[in-house]
Amino acid sequence: MKKFFALVSFVALILSAEVVNAGYLDGNAVYPKYLDAQKVYVLCGVHAGTAWYVNRKSVDVTLFDPPRFQLAVEVAVVPRAGDGDLTAEYTRNEYFYDWTQRKMYAVKSGEKIFIPPYGTTAELPSSYDGELAFFIAYGKKFYGELYADKNSAFNKDLYGNIEHAVLIPN
Repeated sequence: MKKFFALVSFVALILSAEVVNAGYLDGNAVYPKYLDAQKVYVLCGVHAGTAWYVNRKSVDVTLFDPPRFQLAVEVAVVPRAGDGDLTAEYTRNEYFYDWTQRKMYAVKSGEKIFIPPYGTTAELPSSYDGELAFFIAYGKKFYGELYADKNSAFNKDLYGNIEHAVLIPN
């Protein structure tokens, strides 16, 4: 039974990584890599028809005390993206990073909630905006550098969505 669960989990991770990395395909659903023509809102995760887009221009450094960092980032949550409805709800997420221990935490109401570097797609969508916020702010992968073999979503395509987001002139 453990082998079966491990195999199913592995296949699910591979398939979910393909969705995030391709930036557009999940079954019959199409998710654009960018939510806007200016490529400010970059796809960072999808799950069960919902897509998350990080605003790459909104990253605020709220704590810079190496090896500890804290960042805030605006995220567009698109609950019906799988149905083609790109109506977004906007939220501001905050993350705390401990570089020495390589642990990321979501900061909610002043409390730190540990985010594991790998797990099921249902457990991790919010960690991808935290990962990309760190990448945007510092040009370094936080979890992706160490855990790409355990979480295939941390590959060049996830970060490439940021790197290739050249602004279109107005």
